[in-house]
Amino acid sequence: MDEIKQNEAGGRLSANLNLYDLVDIEILSKNDDTLFGNVLTILISMFSSEIENIKSFSANKQWKQVSEVAHKLKTSLTHIRAISVKQIVRDLEEYDNHSNEDLSKWSTELCNALENMVIHLKIDLENFNKRITT
Repeated sequence: MDEIKQNEAGGRLSANLNLYDLVDIEILSKNDDTLFGNVLTILISMFSSEIENIKSFSANKQWKQVSEVAHKLKTSLTHIRAISVKQIVRDLEEYDNHSNEDLSKWSTELCNALENMVIHLKIDLENFNKRITT
């Protein structure tokens, strides 16, 4: 199970700092448990959907579309402090400056990171739901 830490907002979040950090989401939700849970659910759904889009566009070397998806994800990834994918997103956004080989590699890396985030966000959501119902 994920390690738990106390954040500056006074909430309890999983310590997935190598993937993401939900402190900004907790601060923005202002202790509204429903809002916090809804944001996690939206992130899980969006990331899951966009993984499939990236895979499909990448397989067809549709780099402009991959770039658009990366750009669309950028704000959410920034809000959850997903620093590990920051450069990959930038590189995919600037697809016309890179080779097909690099773009394919980065698309795969982004999908792998998003898949890991989805796994951990689901665990966080489950733990969060247990915490608020007890």
